Amino acid sequence: MEIIKFNRNFIKIKDLNLILKIVLILFLSAWFSIFILQKIDLTTSDLGRHIKNGEMVLKGNFGVLKTNFYSYTEPQYFFLNHHWLSGVIFYLIFKIINFKGLHLLYLIFYILTFLMFFILAYKISGFKNAFLFSLFLIPLVTYRKEIRPEIFSYLFSGLFFYVLWLYQKELISKKYLFVLPAVVIFWVNLHIYFILGFALIGIFLFENLLLKNKEKIKTLILVLVLSVVGALITPFGVRGLIYPFRIFQNYGYKLVENQSVLFLENLNFYRPEFLIFKIVLILTLLSFILVLIKSKKSFVISNFILICFLGIWTFFAIRNITLFGFFALPVLSYNFKIFEDNLREKFKFVFKFLFLILIFVLIIFSYFKYFSFYKNSFNFGLGILDGNNLGGLFLKANKILGPIFNNYDIGSYLIYYLYPKEKVFVDNRPEAYSESFFKDIYILMQENEEIWQFYDKKHDFNAIVFGYHDLTPWAQNFLAKRINDLKWAPVFVDNYIIIFLKRNEINKDIILKYELPKEIFNVKSK
Repeated sequence: MEIIKFNRNFIKIKDLNLILKIVLILFLSAWFSIFILQKIDLTTSDLGRHIKNGEMVLKGNFGVLKTNFYSYTEPQYFFLNHHWLSGVIFYLIFKIINFKGLHLLYLIFYILTFLMFFILAYKISGFKNAFLFSLFLIPLVTYRKEIRPEIFSYLFSGLFFYVLWLYQKELISKKYLFVLPAVVIFWVNLHIYFILGFALIGIFLFENLLLKNKEKIKTLILVLVLSVVGALITPFGVRGLIYPFRIFQNYGYKLVENQSVLFLENLNFYRPEFLIFKIVLILTLLSFILVLIKSKKSFVISNFILICFLGIWTFFAIRNITLFGFFALPVLSYNFKIFEDNLREKFKFVFKFLFLILIFVLIIFSYFKYFSFYKNSFNFGLGILDGNNLGGLFLKANKILGPIFNNYDIGSYLIYYLYPKEKVFVDNRPEAYSESFFKDIYILMQENEEIWQFYDKKHDFNAIVFGYHDLTPWAQNFLAKRINDLKWAPVFVDNYIIIFLKRNEINKDIILKYELPKEIFNVKSK
C-alpha cells in the first residue's frame, strides 16, 4: 500500500510539473505576442504592395513577376519578384478576414516559429535554460514585427535547423531530411532567404566532413542537391536561384535595414536591440569558450559556424537581428547546459546561482532599455494604425488624378489604394529601379530646384503625395520648398502624409474646398 501511495504522489508531482511548464509556455507566448502586436503603418511598410501583388497574380497579370509593374517612370525595368507567393497568401487571407485577421494569422506564424526554436532548446538543454533564455531574447526576436514575407524564412530556417540537429544527434532517421527539398520549393517562391536552407545543410555537411561520417556525408550531399533542384521550381528558373547573390548589384538607394550596427550608431540612429544583439553575440561566443574548457567533445562545430555566420551577417545588416536571436536561443541553451553538466557536483549549486543572477540581470537590463526607448511609440493592437487610411481614402474620394510625385516610403501605400487607376513615381523596392534613377533623378529632384522644375515640366505632375516622416535631408528640404511654392496647394495632412495639388483647372474645386493655410506648417526652406 505504501508503494502505491508513493506512486500516486509521484504521478501528482509529474502532473504538476507538466501543468507548470504548459502555463509558463503560454505565458511566454502571451508575452511574445505583446511585442509583436504593434499596429501596422501602411504608409511606410511594404504590406500594401504585397497584397496588391497577390491580387495581380491571381488575376493573371504576370507582369508583376518580372517588371517594375506599378511605376510610370521605369515600367519595363526588370524586377524579379522573389516573394510573389507571399503576396498571394497575404492577399487571400486579407480578402477573407481583412487587416486584423491577416495580422492575427501573422502572429500565429511568428509564435509557431518561436515555439519551434523553444522546443529545440528544451529538447537539448532542459526547460529552465530554454525558458530563461527565451525570456531574455524576446526583445531581439521580435525586432522585425512588421508583416513581411521573411516570416516564412524564420519558420523554414527553424524547421531546417530542427530536423538537421535531430538527425545529427541520431534522434531521427534520415528519411525526415527529404522533407527539406520539398520545403525549398515553397520557400524559394516565398522569400529570398531560401539560400539560408542551403547554408544550414552545408554547415552540417562540413561538420560531418570533419568527423569523417561517410553515411551522413552522402545523405546530406543528396539532400543539398535535391534542395538546389527544388529551388529551380519557380517562374524564374536558374535566374531565381542565383538572384540572392545579385540583388545588391543594383541598389541605388540605401535602406536602414541593410546598414551595419556601427554605421547606424555613428549616425546617431539608435535602437535598444543593437545593444542587446551585441550582448547576446558576446555571451554566445563566451559560451563556446566555456564548452571548450569543460568538454571539448561536446563542442558543436555546426553551432559555432552558424553563430559566427549569423553574427557577422547581422552586424553588417540589422534586418537579420531577429534571425540571429532565434538561432541564439537553442545554441545558448545547449552550451550553458553542457558547461553545467560537466562541472563537479560541489560547484553546480554555485554555477546555478550565478547563472540565475546573470540571466535575471540581463533580462531586467534588456527590458529596461527596450521599454525606455519605445514607451511613447507602443501601439499595441491588431490591424492598421488609427486613421492610417485617411490619406488613401481622400485620394480616392476626390478622384485625384496623376501623374503623382511621391517619395520612396509612401510608394506601397499608393499602390495599395490607387493601382491600377494610378501608377507611382517610385516605391520602396530599390532593386526595381535603376541605380541612376535614384542618384540622378529621384534624390536630385528634391535637392535641386532646377532639376525639380525640369522633371515637373517633363511629367506634368498633378499631385504630390509625401510621407513627411521621411527624415532624409533632401525630403525635408523638398517639403519646405513645396509648402512655400505658390504653384502647389496643400489640401490634406494627417499624422502620416501630406498631399499637394497643382493649381490648375482640374484641381480648382478640390483646392477651393480643402486648401490648408500655409501658416499651420511653420517651416522654412533652405
